Amino acid sequence: MVNFGKAALRVTKNYTKGYSDAQVKVREATSNDPWGPSGTQMNEIAQLTYNQNDFIEIMEMLDKRLNDKGKNWRHVFKSLTVLDYCLHQGSENVVIYFRDNIYIIKTLKEFQYVDEYGKDQGANVRQKAKDITNLLMDEGRLREERRSRAHTRDTVVVRGTNDGLNREADQQNMVRRDRNSNDGLAEDWPNPDADEIRHAIEERKRSLAQEMATMEEQELQAVLKASEEELKRRKGNYGSNASALFDDAAPPRSSNLTPGASPLINPTSSWPIPDAPRRFPMNLAGPPMQESEYLAKSGRAAATAQPGPPIRER
Repeated sequence: MVNFGKAALRVTKNYTKGYSDAQVKVREATSNDPWGPSGTQMNEIAQLTYNQNDFIEIMEMLDKRLNDKGKNWRHVFKSLTVLDYCLHQGSENVVIYFRDNIYIIKTLKEFQYVDEYGKDQGANVRQKAKDITNLLMDEGRLREERRSRAHTRDTVVVRGTNDGLNREADQQNMVRRDRNSNDGLAEDWPNPDADEIRHAIEERKRSLAQEMATMEEQELQAVLKASEEELKRRKGNYGSNASALFDDAAPPRSSNLTPGASPLINPTSSWPIPDAPRRFPMNLAGPPMQESEYLAKSGRAAATAQPGPPIRER
């Protein structure tokens, strides 16, 4: 899915940047995908170098790819692979161009990049740059290798013609070999990155397994935390309900009335009660006495009835 997204983005960029067909082929062959350019792709690019306009566009794109750095080390390594193929089977102009600009290749002999797993990916680039530099500087060797490749290609074409096959069928067979190979790379393209690709796939699988385990652990912790919070909330509600229950069942405040006291007497109010007849609870054996009875029995009735002395005025 990730590689599909990158391919879609690359197609969009090819359209928006206005790249030519030749440049698009170079970009696809030298992409950041974890597999190398197929024999079909490299052969098409090599044949396009015989056209002057396509040759210029291909050289521009190769120059751009060869100047990438860091995490785009695959751009550089694949560009060197395509260049090596074109030096052997492409136009003579490719040899002349890079012989005049050999410094571009020489600088890559110092290429450095170490990935997140601690592997020195720059080693592949440095070795490939060293091999191509030596090839460009040895004119006799390069001429002999180009002649040998041309002879091999012609032999294959003739044999394919005699067998009723054409070049397109041969290229289709090469594509099928690319797809069916264990490492996903063309058989005629030595790929030093096969171990690195397998290692990256294995690391990716392990990282995905760890991420899934981490997500499951986080979900479990979240469920446990939610359960603990729910339990605490229920305990709090239970405590508050119990307190309210005991408050409602509390006995009423005790009355200040003493046993045997008259219900008409309010100890907290003033004496006598305004709205009640005056009674004197002196006769505890019988009913309450009226004021006249109380005064008569206490001998105070006559004193109460006698008028007082006149008040003199000064």
